Amino acid sequence: MIPKLSRWLEDAFNSEHFTLRQIASMLMTLIMDSFCIMIINVLSSSMVSSVGEAAMAAVNMVGTVNVLVSLTFTSLATGGAIVVARAKGSHDDASLRSAICQSISICTLISLVVSMLLYLLGEPLVHLLYPRVEPLLTEYAVRYLKLVCLSLPPYAMFCAIFNAFRSIGDTKSALLLTIVINGAHLVGSFVFINGMHLGVDGAGWSLIAARLLGVMVAVGWMFLMHNEYQLRFRDLFKSSRAIVSEIVHLGVPIASESVLLQGGMLLVQIYLARLTTMEMAAQGVISGIFNLFSSTSNALISLAATVCGQCIGARQYELARKYCVKIISAGRFVVLGSTLLFIALMPLWFWLYAPSQAARPIIFTSLVIGGAALSLFGCDSNIIPSALRAAGDVVFPSVVSVSTLFLGRILVGYVLTIVLGMGVPGVWVALSGEMLVRAIVLRRRIRGEKWIQKHQARTA
Repeated sequence: MIPKLSRWLEDAFNSEHFTLRQIASMLMTLIMDSFCIMIINVLSSSMVSSVGEAAMAAVNMVGTVNVLVSLTFTSLATGGAIVVARAKGSHDDASLRSAICQSISICTLISLVVSMLLYLLGEPLVHLLYPRVEPLLTEYAVRYLKLVCLSLPPYAMFCAIFNAFRSIGDTKSALLLTIVINGAHLVGSFVFINGMHLGVDGAGWSLIAARLLGVMVAVGWMFLMHNEYQLRFRDLFKSSRAIVSEIVHLGVPIASESVLLQGGMLLVQIYLARLTTMEMAAQGVISGIFNLFSSTSNALISLAATVCGQCIGARQYELARKYCVKIISAGRFVVLGSTLLFIALMPLWFWLYAPSQAARPIIFTSLVIGGAALSLFGCDSNIIPSALRAAGDVVFPSVVSVSTLFLGRILVGYVLTIVLGMGVPGVWVALSGEMLVRAIVLRRRIRGEKWIQKHQARTA
């Protein structure tokens, strides 16, 4: 059995661009990277939950806004990473240097503008989005949101550098940066929340401290200590019209999709606000733990983006399609195994978050539903967009993702959660259907030729 599996893996992943050993090494590092991010977020969230359900609910409310705003620059970083991966595949070091530096500059500039606007408009925004929540939740949410705004510019620069390392296949450097920023977040959360007893404010200050340290280490590592491609600081102030145009061409649709998706999640938060504080806190716990469930899936997404991007840069389209399909096939078993492991560790999550007895059945049921959907449909619905976007086919997967979200978690989710009274598990039933539909549609796309034709037409 083992020799047959070994031969299948070698046939599936060995090529003139990559070997099975390289793929396996990148995947294991990416899984460690993603797992590190998620487990530290779980531990940090558990520290917030120890302050009380009101604090946990407030951080969860602002968390959606934080993700929405962050995606305006992280999406551009994703566009930059695609350009970097293509340049790496085509062995064009000059374009690679330009893509890295332009991505850093664009993300930093956008984040400065967005964070200033959000800081000024944060309080009316919270009142607009959550008019029915308790006054204490509103107060906590506004205070936390303003602190989050201060952390956005350094985080934008960090994300651009982090994504650049991933896209060239240097996953070990990306892992190092992950350990630094998330380790600092964990220590900061302990110091500010548990040590200094600052509650919600402590959660915000830990983000600021961690992101400042993270960006200092990232800049020093890329430009001074691990500068394989001879990057220079003055390159940050140079502009290549072709590179910027391609980053914007890729990044804007991804950003638009991300903003619409998070806007949809805000609508989910709005109808969930009709539930009790206990149920809202339970949803916050579920989201935190489910992110941990998604760690292996996120690693596979990053792997597909790097591998397929470099193949497309070399104009090896069929090889990119082959890698996408094989990563999905192998990925299902990886995701299933990790999901079963994390469900078996449910007593640990309950110990970390310390939810009320009434919330525990809600959390367990929702995670089983979400974990099953992730194992069955998650790889198709999440990995295929990486391959399509690497070829410049960014609009189609975005339309599919946004459409299924609004039909799934928003429309069906509202009916199941509020109208039919299923509560929080209704959202996760809707998410399962959403993943299934998205997987079916995207699978047909990757089997066709339109995504290849799009890249050929743009680079002709």
